[in-house]
Amino acid sequence: RFDSFAPIVLFLKVLMAQQGFDKPFTGGLGSYKLYVLVAYHLERHLANGGMDHPSEALITLLFRYGCIGTRYDKTTTTDLEWFQKSEDLIHSDGGMCELTPVFRLSDCVDMFRECHARLFDRIDVADDYDEKISYLSCMIDCHRLREARETSVRRSKLCDDINRPTPRDHPGKVSSGRRIGKVFTKGGGAPQRNLKRGPRGGIVLKKRPDLQAKHSLRNNRDAEIIQRGMKNRKNNKKQKRDEALKSFASRNSI
Repeated sequence: RFDSFAPIVLFLKVLMAQQGFDKPFTGGLGSYKLYVLVAYHLERHLANGGMDHPSEALITLLFRYGCIGTRYDKTTTTDLEWFQKSEDLIHSDGGMCELTPVFRLSDCVDMFRECHARLFDRIDVADDYDEKISYLSCMIDCHRLREARETSVRRSKLCDDINRPTPRDHPGKVSSGRRIGKVFTKGGGAPQRNLKRGPRGGIVLKKRPDLQAKHSLRNNRDAEIIQRGMKNRKNNKKQKRDEALKSFASRNSI
């Protein structure tokens, strides 16, 4: 709907993440609230005759939410702290933003005000430079942003599908051509052995020491009752059922 919505949201998410205001459980603004605030501003910005351009919309957003103008002039200024105190909602295109749980909202307003001041200071000195300079670098830490990107690239390279090319003779190859997912042929992989399987398809072990010990007590009924009474069951019904067996086992165990 708005051409400048995505660039502004991306910039604000980076800015708020570096300042620590992006976590709702620490009193910051979550992603959904940020989307509603940006859409709310863009609606007011276009209604006031502004253009749907990221640079112009960003400056007016910092002006609006930084409460730089007159608080009573609601056409250009939105007092977020007033919405928080009055427990009023901000509506935009069907979305609602409740600022009551954002207990660091005053810090967010100060951040918008400081960014607006830094941006205009950079605009004032831009003519003194012969080369083009970055206006956003006065508000965000470019070194931290680059480190975060490099970390994301390193993490992505840990994935086998990206870092390790699949050889043409891999058993996962259905044919000698393009690799299709991870569909393995029946003849590939480890050699098949004649394994005994149960009724549900699970492999039956050749040796079960627990079953052997259990079967060895079948001829000795007293030992079997004592062994059963010594179990520590988690089921409440079975615990009540085995109370008599536990008392019998405690009397007859060595």
